Amino acid sequence: MAKIHTLKINNYRCIEEFEHVFNANFFVCLIGRGDSGKSTLLQAIVAVLSPSWDYRFYDTDFFNGDTENPIIIEASLYDLPSDLLKESKFGLHKRILNRNNEIFDDISAEGAEGKDLLTIRLTVESDLEPKWHVINGRDNQEDIEIRASDRSKLNTFIVNDYIDRHLSWGKGSPLYSLLKREGEEIDTDQIIVDANRGAYESINNPEIFEPFNTLLERIKVFAQGLGLSMEALKALIDFKNFLVKEGNISLHDENDIPIRLKGKGTKRLLSIAIQLALATVEGGIILIDEIEQGLEPDRVKFLVNQLKEMNRGQVFITTHSNNVLVELEYNNLFLKNGGANKLVVFDEDFQGCLRNNPNAFFSRRVIVCEGATEVGICRALNDHMIATEKRSLELGAISLVDGTGNCFVDYCLKFNEAGFDVCAFCDSDNDTINEKKKELTENGIEVVDCAENNAIEQQLFNDLPWDKVTSLLEYAKDTSGEQSVFDRLSIRSLYELEDIKMTRELIGLEAKGKDKKKGWFKSIGHGEELGKVWFGSLNEIGGTRLKSQYDALINWIDRE
Repeated sequence: MAKIHTLKINNYRCIEEFEHVFNANFFVCLIGRGDSGKSTLLQAIVAVLSPSWDYRFYDTDFFNGDTENPIIIEASLYDLPSDLLKESKFGLHKRILNRNNEIFDDISAEGAEGKDLLTIRLTVESDLEPKWHVINGRDNQEDIEIRASDRSKLNTFIVNDYIDRHLSWGKGSPLYSLLKREGEEIDTDQIIVDANRGAYESINNPEIFEPFNTLLERIKVFAQGLGLSMEALKALIDFKNFLVKEGNISLHDENDIPIRLKGKGTKRLLSIAIQLALATVEGGIILIDEIEQGLEPDRVKFLVNQLKEMNRGQVFITTHSNNVLVELEYNNLFLKNGGANKLVVFDEDFQGCLRNNPNAFFSRRVIVCEGATEVGICRALNDHMIATEKRSLELGAISLVDGTGNCFVDYCLKFNEAGFDVCAFCDSDNDTINEKKKELTENGIEVVDCAENNAIEQQLFNDLPWDKVTSLLEYAKDTSGEQSVFDRLSIRSLYELEDIKMTRELIGLEAKGKDKKKGWFKSIGHGEELGKVWFGSLNEIGGTRLKSQYDALINWIDRE
């Protein structure tokens, strides 16, 4: 069924200008900071494809409230209902989307072979009257109006905080659309007439209205005085004011309680279920704002996977949940930055990062760490800032990314390209990374690294006070075992460490791991211990590389 290929927006709410080509993506997850425009994108789709003939607009819907510049929203769609492509409808206005993702207005041109495509444009000017037309780029053809009844065939519905109408059979609701597509044998008009008659007969019992009898007798007397005989006068409910309409038929639970009174999660899931039932019949475009609202993590994960498996129609969601992101593929993800005129897309290099660092995609700024040790150190830095300065990485919208060594440089460049402010925190003992540092800085990425040829463990053991060195060795002995520490340092106890200079170099090498031996601090937890010692020694390490690394990290964190 219909899918959106291209979406264009001008002067709608927080968006002055926007265009994005979704190609063949049938599952689109929009992410971004608050007020970046994610929900506005969904509302724009709802507006341009609305099945309502009286969709309301207000002055506040215009960008910056400027009604002199019209709202224009265009959606180009393919896999359309055959009814809309008849020549008696919009077949003469169709365009062609070829295999190379090119759109042709001249359908007889060379290369114009592929899928039929219609472009629907919504225009709202200062009179606030919306106008919908099917358009193309042919000079000799006027735009043609597309009515609400035809737009309704696109089956576009949004799940947000205002979904109670989805739970009744009112015109324009998904239940109503499902009924019309699948339940032609159900004569709703006759059902409603019979229901009204039954309700009228049940309620209009004269005994119920006996409290009115005294008043009625007085009226009869006055009527008689005017020559009007009203002996049978009674008080009953007027049938015309008791009419039940389609919109009054709604879903109820086993206790006859309207579903609209249920919790948000239940209502949203049921609304989605209705739309999936509709999409199974004819497809459709399902829009879900903040998909995780009202749902436990397990339920939202299950829901996301069910929607991904839908093989008809198209799904657009927004989210701020890590539980959603870890269920997605990189090509499902689209980042909306505030003020940007298109979405940021991610390539397959991000798949591992998406699974391991989903929180980073919701941030404005990231510290990409070369490995788990650096991640742990930055976590300790965050704890230090909270304890001493009452501020944190979270308050600065900063997340930590584990570059896992091999992906470190790529993650730095990719996040930078996606519009994130990036800091690279790394060692200086890896030639491959060292060769790329100039490229990182040229792209505006802050590089915080160790002295030449040093890993972070070596830098720590070079610069920390001696009592902190021995305390870290005690920690390594307790976590890695005496054999790992003492044998590799050729000592029987820490008391045998005498030549401080030579010992520091040896300890640093063994701590990071050499000769295929595992280092002592290669985990986030161990990195946190290193960080605690480091940041607890700031008053003692002035003039060292460690202090300059700390200053560089703090300066970047404080940067606006």
